Amino acid sequence: MRTPRVTTLAPADADRCIERNRGLWDNWTGFHVGSDHYHVKGFLEGGSTLRPFELDELGEVSGRSLIHLQCHFGLDTLSWARRGAHVTGVDFSPAAVAQATGIADAAGLDADFRCAEIYQLPDDLDGRFDIVYVSFGSVVWLPDIRRWAQAAARLLAPGGVLYVAEYHPVLHVLDFDDDVREPVVRYPYFDRVQPIAHELHGTYTNADDDVVESGFTWAHSLGAIVTSVIDAGLRLEFVHEFPSAWFPVLPYLEQREDGGYWLPAHIEGELPLLFSMRAIRPKG
Repeated sequence: MRTPRVTTLAPADADRCIERNRGLWDNWTGFHVGSDHYHVKGFLEGGSTLRPFELDELGEVSGRSLIHLQCHFGLDTLSWARRGAHVTGVDFSPAAVAQATGIADAAGLDADFRCAEIYQLPDDLDGRFDIVYVSFGSVVWLPDIRRWAQAAARLLAPGGVLYVAEYHPVLHVLDFDDDVREPVVRYPYFDRVQPIAHELHGTYTNADDDVVESGFTWAHSLGAIVTSVIDAGLRLEFVHEFPSAWFPVLPYLEQREDGGYWLPAHIEGELPLLFSMRAIRPKG
């Protein structure tokens, strides 16, 4: 049975946690690029990593400037480029940014990838973008959700859109015991300064990957995420919640006829597993 621990690190230690996470993502990148989960070969043959609801909710991007925060090695970023967006990807992992640049070249797609930490984005990016895009597995790695929203808002031109497609914070509360693959409420839901310390065996693309890493995540409730966006001066358009994911992010999720992965059928209730959010920077 795994026993994660909630640490008691002081706020000043957040920088140390971020540096540890950078090492984790540098190491994970090599495993991810070669994984079936990301299927880089399929992308280079013309595929896309975007979910249908993302395309519907964000709409037409051709000719628009888009910046993808915490882009990892860029497949989502480049999927928007393939749809005609002028894209910039930002990630704090040098290994991920190097892979993203190489994949863009191999795919013949124009993209600007920057290596930067989310709270220290270069000033030349301020106010330049029609769209700020944030995708799955991003905000849980951030110690300060209010600073995240402020960083996103400053990138937007007047009338620009922040679009977030993310794992629901409820999903991050859940875990499983190795001997009983049933939902277990393990982690905090509501915001706290203290990070959650993890020892991670394998990667989320393959539990059998020969890597053991330590890292830190932070709990952010949906209310805190939404309120941070409003407080950053953006006008909320919608928040949507979804009861299924497109892959078994937890091992006990079951695939149904619609292709999505849901909580097991014997569980009568349901929980949100994904959410999306769209907000606008007012023109006035």
